[in-house]
Amino acid sequence: MPTAKLQIRLHEEGEGPAVLVPVGSGTVVLPALEARFPRAVALARTCLRIGERALAVRWDDHAVTAHPIYDKALYGWAWGPHRDVLTLLRATNPSGPAARLLLRGMFLLHSDKRDQRSRHDAVAQRFGETLDAADRAMVERVQDWPSGGPQALAALFTAAGRDDVAQVASLVDAGHADAWLAKLPSDASRKVVREAPLNTVLPVVPVTQGMAPS
Repeated sequence: MPTAKLQIRLHEEGEGPAVLVPVGSGTVVLPALEARFPRAVALARTCLRIGERALAVRWDDHAVTAHPIYDKALYGWAWGPHRDVLTLLRATNPSGPAARLLLRGMFLLHSDKRDQRSRHDAVAQRFGETLDAADRAMVERVQDWPSGGPQALAALFTAAGRDDVAQVASLVDAGHADAWLAKLPSDASRKVVREAPLNTVLPVVPVTQGMAPS
């Protein structure tokens, strides 16, 4: 789906705010800086409903989690040492002792199985379907789970033949999207997003116009 059409549809549904970055293989959607990961997943599910496929990712200097998006189920895989992935989860999910305990328990169970090769094919298949990539390339990325951080995220997209997305992720990691993200209205409800000017809550920013390194 063209980025401009996605922008209009998201605005009509009151989904945002976010920065939209058109690339050759689709659109990269960057949620507001203060958005927690469940909000990003909800935004990705709207993109899935509007388009064909969606992937939600989060990362820091040491860990990555990536999640092929489906209507209801949320699958995913984590790259990086166990402790670093837990730190990423705590930083990007809602706060509160119950939420933290649940997330920690879920990942402890999940983490214990990351080295089981019997799981790798199924996980790689989901990434292959979502990224339209060869399963073998995705298996190699899944099996490299001990290595996290922005390099692991870029390697995932590169292995899927999406160098354009890898470039955007690298630019975002380097802070080149911060100025655009800072302009997004904070705590915008669906009603606010629908009623605000389109380019205020869902601006389209080509990589060649403000996202690229100066």
